[in-house]
Amino acid sequence: MEIDRIIILDSWYKMEYNHFKYIGTRGIEICIMLISKNYIKWRGYTMSKDANTIKKEIKKFLLINFGLIAFISIFLFLSSKKQNASEFAVNFAGLFMYIPAFSTIVVLKKFSDYKFKQEIDKFFKVFAIATLVRIVITIGETFLLSSIWISSLLDTFVSAYLLYFVLVNSHEMRDINLCLGKNSKKVATVILIFVILIVASNIPEIIKGQVNVDKLAENLVIAMISLITNFLIGFNLFFGEEFGWRYFLQPRLQKLYGKRFGVIILGFIWGIWHAPLCFILYSPKTPVYCVIGHVATCIFLGIFLGYAYMKTGNVWAPMLIHMVNNVIGIIFGGGYTAVYTLETLLYSILIYAIFFMPFLLTKEYKANKFKLVKS
Repeated sequence: MEIDRIIILDSWYKMEYNHFKYIGTRGIEICIMLISKNYIKWRGYTMSKDANTIKKEIKKFLLINFGLIAFISIFLFLSSKKQNASEFAVNFAGLFMYIPAFSTIVVLKKFSDYKFKQEIDKFFKVFAIATLVRIVITIGETFLLSSIWISSLLDTFVSAYLLYFVLVNSHEMRDINLCLGKNSKKVATVILIFVILIVASNIPEIIKGQVNVDKLAENLVIAMISLITNFLIGFNLFFGEEFGWRYFLQPRLQKLYGKRFGVIILGFIWGIWHAPLCFILYSPKTPVYCVIGHVATCIFLGIFLGYAYMKTGNVWAPMLIHMVNNVIGIIFGGGYTAVYTLETLLYSILIYAIFFMPFLLTKEYKANKFKLVKS
């Protein structure tokens, strides 16, 4: 019998059950299937409670993730000397977004003993292969073709296929919190909250005349088109980041360091991860301020994304919020190659802190209710 979630306390007990047994007031189902007197141990959907195991998983994830980013960044910096440097930098930024999920898949499938359903294994395999192909193509076309059309074509086809696969196999995708319909009302609510907060945070800019009000309607239309486009042909990119940061790394850091401090550590890691792009794409003239700004932004934004993920139990929530966040700049006239001053840096940090730090006080960030086992 297939059930959506199987939680096995104190992993790897070998016990015989002839029927389902409901435990506790929450009615947690524990099912162990017996086939030819051999027991199938389902561990694809629950994380290890062993502190050392969690630490090893985090270490491997970070080594793969930052190792690949460092390797790719070599070519990113070399591409900055080319004529179409900004175009290539944007393309490398897209490649960056594949890496967290790729690192997660490698850790789960190659260095751990998690078991997943056939559909999920296929999904992981396609994404992993697409990542490796994207790395080769991005480097090759930058220095051999001086064009990014192959990468763009690959992103489009991979995204369309994976999105179709996820929607068709939505029931199976629940096991990795990737079912679009899971807690859909809560997902819509947290997205609406985020939009309200972002609009409110830009009101001072509008009042000071730093936003072109005359073009707001036009920019809004462009942003909506970009959002739809991101959903349809950018799924792989936003899945790439959020599956790594929120699905994999966040719960592990929170189990080790608590829900609040764990998500803050994640935000710092996420911010530093953007550093190479600050030097080439985001703010070549003020890269140090850019790195500081990204670390702060990722910490505070990560607090809300962490809240959204814990509130919904659905990776789609941070994915869609990430999409919205990336098109917000279009509405208010933002873009790449910003120039930071100390004043603008401190102002942006203050605004993000005011609007997102209070979410640390929500019930989702209350003390952990689980205990780690030290082996």
